[in-house]
Amino acid sequence: MVRAFQGLLLISLTFTGLSAAQIRPQSRESLSCQRFAQQFYDWYVPFIEKHSDASYDLALRRRPTVFSPELLHALRIDSEAQARVKGEIVGLDFDPFLGSQDPADHYEARLAMLQHGACSVEVWRSSPTDTAAKLNEPEAVAELKQQNGHWQFVNFRYAVGVPDLLHLLANLREERRKYNSAEPR
Repeated sequence: MVRAFQGLLLISLTFTGLSAAQIRPQSRESLSCQRFAQQFYDWYVPFIEKHSDASYDLALRRRPTVFSPELLHALRIDSEAQARVKGEIVGLDFDPFLGSQDPADHYEARLAMLQHGACSVEVWRSSPTDTAAKLNEPEAVAELKQQNGHWQFVNFRYAVGVPDLLHLLANLREERRKYNSAEPR
């Protein structure tokens, strides 16, 4: 009986030690990345709620420095193409920062992970009044890098649909070129 108890205690301590070793506190850099992302969403979500006619392109005009030059350029091309065509969708048909056509009134940046000088942050719907179906995964994963000591969004990946925003924007641009619709050469 005593040996069985000792064996269970040893197994329990072994597994507890493994799980405790697997849970590491976030680094200062990953916390900084997560905080930057959360501050953006704390500004962006109420902003788009107040400006119902606004879309993501207002964020591009009001806070362009939070986006990498490549992402900013690709988003502006898409926005300009859409502005030239009335009554037809020729660009993004969802909010690229939220990964949704029907945004919630609050989003939470969670689990920032650093890898190869980049940071990825999960973006979760986080509203008690949200009636949309809940995913068991984040709506989007924001990818960020530091430029001159400041974080910038460089891409977004999504829970459903396309693999990432930059590839989607490139595909949309190519489709517009094919059909000669709203895309300068």
